[in-house]
Amino acid sequence: MNAAHLHLITNHLPLAGLGMTILLHLIAVYRKSPELLKVSCWFYILIALLGILPIVTGDGAHDIVKTYPGISNDAIEYHETWGYVFFYGLIAAGVLAAGTLWFSGKKPVLARKLNIYMLIVALVTSLFAWQSGVTGGMVRHPEIEQGTFHNP
Repeated sequence: MNAAHLHLITNHLPLAGLGMTILLHLIAVYRKSPELLKVSCWFYILIALLGILPIVTGDGAHDIVKTYPGISNDAIEYHETWGYVFFYGLIAAGVLAAGTLWFSGKKPVLARKLNIYMLIVALVTSLFAWQSGVTGGMVRHPEIEQGTFHNP
């Protein structure tokens, strides 16, 4: 197993995890459940930490994939940029989640405000996740860029 394998394996953890955590967060808000809210906060923190793995393995994957014929270095750099934007969004959501947990017993009003900001940041970050995933796929999957196949 090389860095490219590790990058492909680890990048799906924060991508899928963010979507599931947003869903859990929305359920917590809908049910007005402080317990589910705390669980979603811990998941945001976990996903922010898991977001480190694709960043750490990205350079090694870049070094391997750039040697393949037909691979555009510009596509790799574009994906890398969106990967970092996604990562910073995960970190922001994780920090807000830690703040929400910290203030939940001390200053509930502040915790509720942080909860709203956390959800907004997570939803915006999901757009960054989508863009990061699409640009990553474009590095090695030409069918993404070329669009729909039409059978003549």
